[in-house]
Amino acid sequence: MLGSKILMVAFPAFFSLTEVLTSESGALSFLQTHNLLSTHVCAACQREASLRLERKVYRCKNVSCRKEWSCLKGTFFAKSKLAVHKILFLSYHWLAGTTRDNLCLIGGFAKQTVTDFFRSLRELVADALDEEDIVIGGEGIRVELDESKFGKRKYNKGHHVEGVWVFGGVEHTDERKVFLRVVERRDAQTLRTVILKHVRQGSIVVTDFWRGYLGLEELGYVHLRVNHSETFVDAETGACTDSIVGTWAGVKRKIPVRNRTTCIEENLWEFIWRRRHSNDLWKGFLEALEEVIYE
Repeated sequence: MLGSKILMVAFPAFFSLTEVLTSESGALSFLQTHNLLSTHVCAACQREASLRLERKVYRCKNVSCRKEWSCLKGTFFAKSKLAVHKILFLSYHWLAGTTRDNLCLIGGFAKQTVTDFFRSLRELVADALDEEDIVIGGEGIRVELDESKFGKRKYNKGHHVEGVWVFGGVEHTDERKVFLRVVERRDAQTLRTVILKHVRQGSIVVTDFWRGYLGLEELGYVHLRVNHSETFVDAETGACTDSIVGTWAGVKRKIPVRNRTTCIEENLWEFIWRRRHSNDLWKGFLEALEEVIYE
């Protein structure tokens, strides 16, 4: 029933949300149930308002006021001319990893509509991340650090790669929290600045032998290094960078080659958000809708 909250699971089956994703009245009832509509208090007289769901408006109960305003005002749904159920339909499939072309086929959307909407969703989840979500590690927690170049081979041949450098880290915890930052340079000053911002002091940081990592002990970190020209796992400390290397592979699978230079930052934020909410993407999406306010 739409009058009570749908049971949250790691990711709800489509049939459990059929009415929400295919019916405008079902979608609006769903938003109302989850407190995802705009404020129901009149800005003019501070009185309660009644919801006219079929018209998508609130109407002030004060007989001398009777001001009306959109129940979608200030929400993610006010940004688009699409019907609410279509927005939720697109969002569901974006969360599920449906490709743009398949979504155009399934829903009959234009490619540009889906492209623009996917970008809006990436902006939404990026805005929903807070400082805590992009600071990793802690006392005694191992954090692997590395840099990787994102781009494509020039003219699709040879070894020269045009693109951008991304510096990132992943922690050895059940959450596997990550940070990912585009950097213009890989010098010591740049890397130190990023590390201090995103890795808690007291962490055990693991890196390769790149000279940009020299002196991290001076910043309050335990620093382990692995010489990749000789081995992938340090025999004495057990240090390795397998987790961050695996993370790069995962990120690059998620980001189309065409987006690795022009739209990479928004795609990196999406990856961080998905990792943060990997146990319940749907719930994380609803929380983002509730937290992010649009003027």
